[in-house]
Amino acid sequence: MVQVFGDFVESMREKENLTLGFSPSAVPIQERWRNNGLSADYIADYLTTILNADENESENADYLAEIKSSASYIANELLENGMKYCNEQTHYPVTFHVELAANEIRFFLENTVIPANAEKLKEFIQELTDSDPDEFYIRQLEKTAEAELEDNTSSGLGFLTIINDYSAKLGWKFQTLEQNPLLMSVTTLVRLMVKQTEQPNQAATELEIKGENFNIFYDSNTKFVNFTGRVRLRGLQEYTVVFDLFDKVVEINANLISIDLQNLELINSSGIDMLSKFIITTRKKKTVQIMIIGSNANSWQAKLLKNLQRLMPSLKYELK
Repeated sequence: MVQVFGDFVESMREKENLTLGFSPSAVPIQERWRNNGLSADYIADYLTTILNADENESENADYLAEIKSSASYIANELLENGMKYCNEQTHYPVTFHVELAANEIRFFLENTVIPANAEKLKEFIQELTDSDPDEFYIRQLEKTAEAELEDNTSSGLGFLTIINDYSAKLGWKFQTLEQNPLLMSVTTLVRLMVKQTEQPNQAATELEIKGENFNIFYDSNTKFVNFTGRVRLRGLQEYTVVFDLFDKVVEINANLISIDLQNLELINSSGIDMLSKFIITTRKKKTVQIMIIGSNANSWQAKLLKNLQRLMPSLKYELK
């Protein structure tokens, strides 16, 4: 049996395309999480190299940078979801496929899934179909912000961010692979329009968090918490260290926290969950002021900051 939802189309596999296969149970999930980021960056580099071969785009560095950033985020979110929710008890691999088709890039992620998780995803798709994407996004931010750190229930924020921040279309195909016991696969498709787009290590100081590709630290001279690089921690539990850093900065600065995201290239949906939860918690206290500086060079930051301000109207932000 096959069921299709959203803006799903089958792969053409005619023009430029790339297919990668992964065995989720081959390495520990912590190492797999790091590999997701490496694979996403490789896919983004592959796409921009292909697009740069087009003479019409070769001189448009800003355009290519935007495509690379978008492709890296989308590929990373799809891979994280595929590894997180796949059925590891089967011999089926997680398969990622990307292709260029007309005026869009198509990202396909196929993985096996237990029937219960398939039904939960279908419920999310139905709610997404019946809702305004912006309002649904805010509801999910509120929901995840109110949830406990240990609650690993899928929020769908990755999908919603892809729709709202990257203006992409999503589709899904559910297919029965085996009947006894019932085994299903789900293929998630992201259609991104183009022009006619790891484990943390605590540093020596309590006010700095370093990872392989990122750094989060408090600058006592500027009084800002700075985010740099690509932050892709695995779930809210790993982001607890960031909550702790925020709390210490609030104590130092008398209920004021200033955050600088100008050098933040990417943050995954779990990181967005973390920021949303912090904003909601701060809003309830009614005693802490928040100021965030973002970059106009990263279009997704403007949308993120606007949505965070919707969660806390007194929050102030600036784009440079």
